Amino acid sequence: MKLSVSIIFNRRNRLSVNGTAPIEIQVYQSSPRLRKYISTGISVEPPFWNSEKNIVSQKHPNAAHFNKIIRDAVKTIEDYAYSLNAQKKVLTDQLLTDFLNNQGESEDSFISFFAKEIDPALKRGTRKEHEYTYNMLVEFKPEIKFCELNYNLIQEFDRFMRFEKKLKQNTIHKHHAHINRFIRLAGLKELVNPAKNPYNNFKSKKEKSDRISLTNNELAEIEAIDTVAYPELIAVKDMFIFSCYTGLRFSDITSLEKKHIIDSPEGPCIVKKMEKVPRPVTLPLALLFNGKPLEILNKYLSNGNNIVFPEVTNQHANRLLKVIATIAKTPMRLTFHIARHTFGTMLADLTQNPYLIMDLMGHADIKTSMIYIHRSQERINRQLRDIKW
Repeated sequence: MKLSVSIIFNRRNRLSVNGTAPIEIQVYQSSPRLRKYISTGISVEPPFWNSEKNIVSQKHPNAAHFNKIIRDAVKTIEDYAYSLNAQKKVLTDQLLTDFLNNQGESEDSFISFFAKEIDPALKRGTRKEHEYTYNMLVEFKPEIKFCELNYNLIQEFDRFMRFEKKLKQNTIHKHHAHINRFIRLAGLKELVNPAKNPYNNFKSKKEKSDRISLTNNELAEIEAIDTVAYPELIAVKDMFIFSCYTGLRFSDITSLEKKHIIDSPEGPCIVKKMEKVPRPVTLPLALLFNGKPLEILNKYLSNGNNIVFPEVTNQHANRLLKVIATIAKTPMRLTFHIARHTFGTMLADLTQNPYLIMDLMGHADIKTSMIYIHRSQERINRQLRDIKW
């Protein structure tokens, strides 16, 4: 079965008396053959339709609302087809018609509620995490009614993630936290009794994760890579090392604009509101690690763009980091999380000052900064234990 759900604008190539054309959803399936056009109930004038992105143009005053309705409708159909497939059933015209006609009666479906309540206004990363949890839940059980939300179901889902999907504890904990969030939201909307939330009794614990960081020698090996032979690695290598010397997350580096570079008596500083940080962070680049991050930054300031570093996706960057790790003979899997932890660890080794770490890394709680101090102290103790006095 090959199913395609697409958005069609002005299918009949004809405008209504008020100059608008309808937006429809086309459902096409090769076997058994199915082609059906479903009205979204939305019509717009041709100048307000973005044919490249297949969405209502942002110039339209109701663009965000209209696009959400369309996305939700497409996702609802796709989810229904997926649930049928999981039950080894085949989508037919009659089943789809019945489903669309009876949608108003499915208000007791937690799966439908979850899909509908994933907020498109959330940050892309958060939205993707919610969608990941939703897909995991649908794979576990394609349809879940509110009345089925009990301790046993959550326990079975936990076992599914742990033994069938073989997920790690912190990933399992995150999925549970997301489901709990949507159950509580359903409680606020009086779709479920909050007192019967299974997470009132089911507890999922988060494990303390090791903050893996590079040693000075490992970082030096990465810096020494000859990118003349590997020109496609240049930008990602620079961004990674820049993260090691500034502590900036991948999202903060890729969104760094020239307006965030401020001149000061001590030289150029980055002043930017970082992701997950409640206040702007100031990074005096010339004062960090003998100005190494400033040397990297200067390579890109004359690129003629507003954004400092070249555009690259996280997935593509991670693929190139694997190549960099291989060339540098680094045994660990490199990520920008490791680069940030390397910055914190080097600061702790050099300064032993948790408040400086807190300011430069934008931590909201001094306890987070103290983790790097404790790790640094353990490194000192380990070296002392190895000395033959």
